[in-house]
Amino acid sequence: MRVELLDPRHDPEPGDWEELRQAAGQRVTWRYDLLRAYAWSAQAPLALAVARRDGRAVGAVAASLRSPRLRRGAYADRRGPAGVVDVHAPANRSQKGWWWRGDPDPDLLPACTRALRRHLGPGWRGTVWREVSDGEAARLPGRLGLRLPTAPLATLALPWPDLDQWYAVLDPRRRDSLRRRARTIAAELSVRVGPAGELVSADEAARMRAENDLKHRSRLTPAPPLPLPYLEALIGSGECVALTYRRRGRLLGLSLILDHAAWPICLSWGAVPVEQGGRKHLYFDGYVRMIEWAIGAGRSGLVLGKGQAEVKSDLGAELVTSSALAVPW
Repeated sequence: MRVELLDPRHDPEPGDWEELRQAAGQRVTWRYDLLRAYAWSAQAPLALAVARRDGRAVGAVAASLRSPRLRRGAYADRRGPAGVVDVHAPANRSQKGWWWRGDPDPDLLPACTRALRRHLGPGWRGTVWREVSDGEAARLPGRLGLRLPTAPLATLALPWPDLDQWYAVLDPRRRDSLRRRARTIAAELSVRVGPAGELVSADEAARMRAENDLKHRSRLTPAPPLPLPYLEALIGSGECVALTYRRRGRLLGLSLILDHAAWPICLSWGAVPVEQGGRKHLYFDGYVRMIEWAIGAGRSGLVLGKGQAEVKSDLGAELVTSSALAVPW
């Protein structure tokens, strides 16, 4: 197996990258132009390892090259002499940073790790693998070190033919509350679900995400905001769905969904605060609208993402536990 290491900011897209992404069933966030836009705004250089067997691309690993920083928030345009390889899915905590086409290839992760070690040099001391599900640790190369639990991922299977049958499995008080709010909100606001490029502009999405990010500024390591070029590419991709709430044209709430033939992913949510003219309870109503859309579109399920685990569990979602594993080199 041969491994090709790429910096999406500067290296051209491999000719077979899109074919590999489609064959592996990966969402639009792995499209090369989105990886490039993400890499140009990231706070650590992004490395993309593409594994090939007999010349054919069989899988990939994406990682941020994290070195000690003197200033938080500044963009690091080059890697330092020492650090840690942080394997994660760019711009999406609901996916893993490694994948392959077809059945798992036991040689892929060891080969990519060896290639990164040779490329980075002796100052780089190990790998952090994020979003590792139970039972997956045995597939990771090297001897495991520190293991830390991360927020569970909420996934909702959708075996029901219509929304009423989903409502029927909920707690009666929750069901009545959601139905009542859905009717009231639909009477007050314009609520639409459809191709993102038809419903929202990148400027609007950026403002809404910035509004939502303000709630999480107290985190120790808050995620950097997605840049406007990234949102432009995402919204115009044809693989992103938007849920919008508007009052007299003003956007009050927005959810972006990474479409997929089986399991779309709820990527982000943002809403105008009530004290600034927003509407109460849009967060809860948003789940009803997204589930209704997914059932109507014939999807097998919906990945509701991380955070608010109790709320999502009340909606019938399964909480999938995961960990971050540090593996020394």
